[in-house]
Amino acid sequence: MALILSGQGASKGIGIGRARVLESGGVEIPEYTLDPDQIGAEIDRYRAAVSAARAELTVVADRLGPQVASEVREFIETHLMMLEDDALVESPIEFIRARSCNAEWALKQARDQLFAAFEQMQDDYFRSRRDDVDQVVKRIAAALVNRPARSLFVEEDALDDTVIVADDIEPAELNGLAERGLAAFVIETGGPLSHSSILARSLGVPCVVGVRGARQMVHEGQLLIVDGDRGFALIDPDGERLTRYRERQHEQRRRATQLLRLAGTAARTADGDSIRLWANAEQLKDLDLALRHGAIGIGLFRTEFLYLNRTQPPEEEEQYQSYADAVKRMQGHPVTLRTLDIGADKQLPLGQDPAEANPALGLRGIRLSLKFPDLFRTQIRAILRAAMHGPVTMLLPMLGGPEDALRARALIREAEDELRASGVAFQERVPVGGMIEVPAAAIAAPRMVEILDFISIGTNDLIQYTLAIDRGNQAVARWYEPLHPAVLRLISSVIDIAVAMGKPVSLCGEMAGDTRYTALLLALGLSDFSLHPRGILELKETLSRLQRKPLLGLKRRILECNGGDEVTAVLKLATGR
Repeated sequence: MALILSGQGASKGIGIGRARVLESGGVEIPEYTLDPDQIGAEIDRYRAAVSAARAELTVVADRLGPQVASEVREFIETHLMMLEDDALVESPIEFIRARSCNAEWALKQARDQLFAAFEQMQDDYFRSRRDDVDQVVKRIAAALVNRPARSLFVEEDALDDTVIVADDIEPAELNGLAERGLAAFVIETGGPLSHSSILARSLGVPCVVGVRGARQMVHEGQLLIVDGDRGFALIDPDGERLTRYRERQHEQRRRATQLLRLAGTAARTADGDSIRLWANAEQLKDLDLALRHGAIGIGLFRTEFLYLNRTQPPEEEEQYQSYADAVKRMQGHPVTLRTLDIGADKQLPLGQDPAEANPALGLRGIRLSLKFPDLFRTQIRAILRAAMHGPVTMLLPMLGGPEDALRARALIREAEDELRASGVAFQERVPVGGMIEVPAAAIAAPRMVEILDFISIGTNDLIQYTLAIDRGNQAVARWYEPLHPAVLRLISSVIDIAVAMGKPVSLCGEMAGDTRYTALLLALGLSDFSLHPRGILELKETLSRLQRKPLLGLKRRILECNGGDEVTAVLKLATGR
């Protein structure tokens, strides 16, 4: 009987192959006390280890070929930046001086402090960035003991039908991986937003993460089935299961080929209604995929990546260059740049109060920008300058009501005046939109829509704020219900108000990319979906099978439902799905 290893599906698909179990990339951390006359030499030893780690990673970066996924390159660049960060360079040195301890132990203390800060974060994406810290720390620790970082594969090593089982996978270990027949990953740590998950998705390799004890349960060479759709792996499956999964694998590959044919087609319902599909983007690499899959533009470009892993916020010129690059890469397609959406849980060097007990309800989104207007105007100036290179709109996150929107627009006008006064070229009258993710903003929608040029509904936060449910808390996960009548009424009312006032309205939360909700959103009047570019082709196919006009007639019945089961039943009766 096959043994089942449960985790979380991080990259969809079925992988079948023989296990390659990797040793941990970690190093045992000793602890000992130094004599006063040893402190200087220990600091020098630590600095040398950082330099060695940096040199090693630079060599890896220089050897990356053009076939390597852009995500791999970008993660390596992030790690190189972290090797310049005081949190990992200077903090351990302070520990060495203050506690007379060895460098390895000082590095561990600095790491633990950073981990504690990350664990307080409410945003899953930022919480997952601790993985990057861990990878960099392991690299420095290996250098301290004169051990090279784990090298997974020699150049000629083939990976046909291989399933990698590891504690984690470092970006630098993935050079050329996609071209060598890798079947799947099984990773002991992380979650769907960890860097291993992101890389697996970018490579199109099935992956299950958070599989505790996998390296103890799986032996080298054992046959594994990795189900990235359902989030588990099967060890030594029987013939019947193997046949069944090979059939599923074949069907998924056939379907993927079919979906690619939709890349150049317009998104339409079966009865001919045009639907606008936008892409969400977190980094520049997402833009190329958006174009390949036929997005009409970028509905949400997250700018937070420029602010991470650094001791100072990015200067205007750096932001301008990055935003301009994004606009140029979209080749005339519109780009919506969302202003900074980092909360008090991510401590930028701005003089904020210490981390809040409940940062999700604290100083985050537009509140942070309004509290630090210089920071906000710097970003706005960069956006306005980048808009000279193509169509750009800007999006304000976490608006609480009309006053937030008005204050933000006033600061935008100040940024425009500053550019005029300095003689710097910029785009006049860049449209300004707002995210509706706070119930108060949804309730105040008539005035919000009046003030703003367009609206984007962020369902991830709107759901958790409306229902008082932390979406990352497994203890209350069953109460997180996108089909709750209160949530649907808020979404519906915002769409209705925007349409009535002639303002564009889109939905950019996870619901937009989940085809289980497509018919529902059409019924509520939504015509603009913004989602991860990898989901665009599947959404196009789903839309092509749905009749829009009959669905619109179900809106009243849907809003009268008492819960998700009733909503699902109404839609199933109408669509047969």
